[in-house]
Amino acid sequence: MTLARQHFMAAAWIAVAYIAIQTFQWYVFSVSPPEGSADATLLTGPSSLELARAGSMLASFFGLAYLYLVVCVSNLARAPIASVAAFLGLFVFCLLEVVLRSVELFWATLHLSDAYAAASLAQRTAILDTHATFYAVQSAVYFPLGLVQLIGSVLLAVTLRGPWSGIARFAFGFNAVRLGLRMLDVYVLGPKFDALYDVLYLPMVYVVFGGIALWLWRMARGP
Repeated sequence: MTLARQHFMAAAWIAVAYIAIQTFQWYVFSVSPPEGSADATLLTGPSSLELARAGSMLASFFGLAYLYLVVCVSNLARAPIASVAAFLGLFVFCLLEVVLRSVELFWATLHLSDAYAAASLAQRTAILDTHATFYAVQSAVYFPLGLVQLIGSVLLAVTLRGPWSGIARFAFGFNAVRLGLRMLDVYVLGPKFDALYDVLYLPMVYVVFGGIALWLWRMARGP
């Protein structure tokens, strides 16, 4: 299927916007005070920077769903089964992220903070337990979330062809390796490399989505 060049250009700008949002998230984390107890976090409530970070990250996954649709549709004629399967995996990834980040923003951050401030001592204990349970469940959900993204990335890394496609294949292949190593670390080994992953995470976002943006921009300009 032939896509209008405007779709490639729009998807390229979404990739750039996602890099900017991830950079903003890194900035918010870097200027935020060190994490204290859940009690202190709920009692003080979210800062405006934290709300902006959480809101922009939530919005970014709607854009990524469109970006992945453009990529997969562009590959549909060449590898129809792999392209449909890749999009389904990547769409499920975006959908799960939207659900998790919506619950985190509107319930765990906003609602629980208000409820905690107005609660009695006994109620606060129950709210803290609920707060901890949510983040434990969120960590578990990241396994299927990462797995479907990994599968979609592998399918695109293997099947994408055409002008400048080597850039996109490298970006999706690198993303698949990143996800595989991270899941191995978290769900098999321990985790043992959280500190290293935190340092490397933003540069890896630049590599993956910078490569995708460059390829989409070249596709928008034509062969």
